[in-house]
Amino acid sequence: MTTKVTSAKASNDALGDLEQLRMIVFGAAKQELDEKIDALNQRLSDEMQQIQTQISLQFSDMQKNIAENQQILLSKLNDTDNTQDTNQQKLIEITERLNSQIEMAENAGRDEAKNLHARMDNEVNALQADLADAVERLMTKLDAVSKDLTSSKTDRKTLAQLLANVATNLDADE
Repeated sequence: MTTKVTSAKASNDALGDLEQLRMIVFGAAKQELDEKIDALNQRLSDEMQQIQTQISLQFSDMQKNIAENQQILLSKLNDTDNTQDTNQQKLIEITERLNSQIEMAENAGRDEAKNLHARMDNEVNALQADLADAVERLMTKLDAVSKDLTSSKTDRKTLAQLLANVATNLDADE
């Protein structure tokens, strides 16, 4: 085991010497390379910061535009809803007005029909009364003629003339 430890120690010493040799030969180049890497890292970090800032600004602008467009759309939607509500209210008012007019027209039609029916009944009654009066008058005349014929003896010629007069009067009354 001691051989392994001494061999590891020797190996470490060789590495240390090798490292020193490397520093002497490549030290300045390595330091310059490290500085370039550090400068590149710094530049990359700055550019990443700028890109991140630009992305943040663009994202903020996009959110702002989305919010504005959302407000505009909500406003238009509310306007449309209000217009629709107004139109619906107007339709309800028109419907109520039309229903009222229809009801009034139906009532007026019923009243006119009742009045017409009453007038027709009155005219029919008047015609029936006139007809009854005419029949009564004819019956009276017929009775008078009949009594006259029964009480007096008339000849056939007079009787024919009398019946002809009755027939003429009947035609004239109609």
